[in-house]
Amino acid sequence: MFRVQVWDDDANRYVDVVLSFDQWGAVGFRHAQPGDTPAEYDDSGKAWRDAVDLQGRFGDAIVTLLDTSTGERHFDERNLPEVDADAIEAPAAPEIWTDDWIIQRAVRIRVASAGGDVYEPWPGYTHPMTRDQAVKALEECEARWPEHEFRAHRLRLEEKVAADAIDRARRSVQSRKYD
Repeated sequence: MFRVQVWDDDANRYVDVVLSFDQWGAVGFRHAQPGDTPAEYDDSGKAWRDAVDLQGRFGDAIVTLLDTSTGERHFDERNLPEVDADAIEAPAAPEIWTDDWIIQRAVRIRVASAGGDVYEPWPGYTHPMTRDQAVKALEECEARWPEHEFRAHRLRLEEKVAADAIDRARRSVQSRKYD
């Protein structure tokens, strides 16, 4: 059994969702409330197709499939068990997420209609870390710098490459200061 879930920044966890559809597929979601039937599928291909639809429409959302039998999360179809022919024909995920997290500081808080909040990597916390390490680092940042707003951010592959480049540039500049 596969359940579509979405990351909730406010709750700092994945939540079950109820999907809405049109004739072309999944077009929206809302958090499942008590008594709702969350988006669950016996067929991993159908579950992945709807997850990809959501990811394509809500690029900022982190959509995942939870395999309820194993407790594993799947972020792209390559690591799903028993992928059938229909799932192979499903479009690829628009973004590939890594298992790496970094800490970011809010630079500007905006309303969602204005494009959402803007964050930047926080120096010293841009090295890729596990989710558990990121939670601890987030708590540390909030305690050390209470005047700032921070978040733990899961990296897209292109963000990971950019974060590595930024770290190399910072190290290069710092090493030149002391030469």
